[in-house]
Amino acid sequence: ARALALSPKFVVADEIVSGLDVSTQAQILTLLEKLAAEMGLTVAFISHDLSVIRRLCQQVVVMREGRIVEASATDALFDNPKETYTRDLLAAIPLPEIDPDWLRLKAPA
Repeated sequence: ARALALSPKFVVADEIVSGLDVSTQAQILTLLEKLAAEMGLTVAFISHDLSVIRRLCQQVVVMREGRIVEASATDALFDNPKETYTRDLLAAIPLPEIDPDWLRLKAPA
């Protein structure tokens, strides 16, 4: 809130939702999107959480050891990463393993 009090045009948001539960993260990200649209605000969003990056960002810059490895539109980067390091990062995103039978009723034993 303090960062937005002076109506800036650019804000750096460094790990602003890390350590928060998913519900609170979603609320903050939705609010940030709304404020950015209403205020014409550009946000440099720094995060290690690539699922949050995918949801929030239009452009992505992947860095390694302080150097830019790859920069692209978000969809292009996630759909077709050019660099090995970027591919490795995307492959490391934890995804749920869904049991195809989880909705089926089990017969009582």
